[in-house]
Amino acid sequence: MAVCRTYGDDEMNIAVVGAGIAGLAVAVGLDQAGHHVTVYEAADKVGGRMSSVDLGDYSIDNGFHVLHTAYPTVKRWIDLEKLDAKPMDPCTVSIDPISGRKRIMGDALKAPRYLFSTLKAVGIRDGMRFLKWRTQTSSKDLERSLDSASPDIAMGLEQRRFRPSTQRVLKPLFTGITLDPSLSERFSFADFTWGAMAHGRMVVPRKGIAAVPQQLAGRLTQATINLDTKVDSVSQHHVFVNGEQVEFERVILATPQHITEELLSGYANPHDPIERLTSTVVFSSPAPPFRQARLLLNERWGEDGRKVLHIHTPTNLHPSPGGQHFVVATLVGADAMDPSPQQVQQELKSWFGAQVNNWNHVLTTKVRHALPHIDPSHHARALPELEFDGVYVVGDHRAHPSVQGALSSAERLLKHFETPFPQR
Repeated sequence: MAVCRTYGDDEMNIAVVGAGIAGLAVAVGLDQAGHHVTVYEAADKVGGRMSSVDLGDYSIDNGFHVLHTAYPTVKRWIDLEKLDAKPMDPCTVSIDPISGRKRIMGDALKAPRYLFSTLKAVGIRDGMRFLKWRTQTSSKDLERSLDSASPDIAMGLEQRRFRPSTQRVLKPLFTGITLDPSLSERFSFADFTWGAMAHGRMVVPRKGIAAVPQQLAGRLTQATINLDTKVDSVSQHHVFVNGEQVEFERVILATPQHITEELLSGYANPHDPIERLTSTVVFSSPAPPFRQARLLLNERWGEDGRKVLHIHTPTNLHPSPGGQHFVVATLVGADAMDPSPQQVQQELKSWFGAQVNNWNHVLTTKVRHALPHIDPSHHARALPELEFDGVYVVGDHRAHPSVQGALSSAERLLKHFETPFPQR
């Protein structure tokens, strides 16, 4: 058995298993408070599901990622200026591939220029429903809605009496946010994300979403990070790795939902989670199909074999140094398991016509277990338990499927340890 030595009364020897954003935040807080932290990560780099792939001198994210500036935890933990994070256009655009019609919907209070296009797209009544929904959100407490019981998103949209034509935009929008084709996530989470979009901006780092966990890892001073190190199991005072049992005073598990169940025998979900799966099919193009930094939603997603949920062109926001243009198509659910680039390209011809023939497939990404599946019957911003059989557990699956959920989970544990949040 390998034993990590203990330290003074005010210093603990702590293991953090998982170097995603929650694990890194916990590690940074404990490290800067003077504790001796050892981080174990099975992958060859930090970040977990917040990862990117380099295509030459340009970074493409694994999955579609944005950061919401309205998230309180993002303000506390992430230096967006150093990430050169730029905002996307504050509107949602959808396309009907059958007619070719596009609709633009924006927040008229934040971007008045989109008022008339929004009313044209959804009508006055649904425009007023959008406004009412927005005014019901809170900029001071984005997560307030999560503390109340709610139906699932599919039912919630019906209860808000949005017209079927408007739901053809909202359903793919929230499918993309939750990666849940059935929209079984709590409608209170839709309220939360609606508020985040209303009270802040969606920004993208210049070097991709992987720059966020890399920034956090760069703030560690004394901690040790062991990459390419798969942990076999954990207990209250031990980490079992590479055939050895390593002793610690505290063990913190910061792994995704399904890995947590595998590593910790005492951890059990109150329901049977459904895997959230997404993939992206990336093409290079001589010219972008549109010029704005927007997400283009498919109003006919799921109909007649249409599998592309949405597309975006990251080079419209952060141009490639080499002048290339990239078009990224996103798929979710069963369609994302093994997407065919040829079929995706053929589908996109109904969106953009013959220009798609000049696109070249350059990359396909797939993210298994991309988001947690929270028990739909749970109604609070966080699950109550911090530890199971003496092992502390953090991550978005202990709160809700977002960066805010992951970081707030880390903050809750730091508060439990009476550890101040570090200054960024």
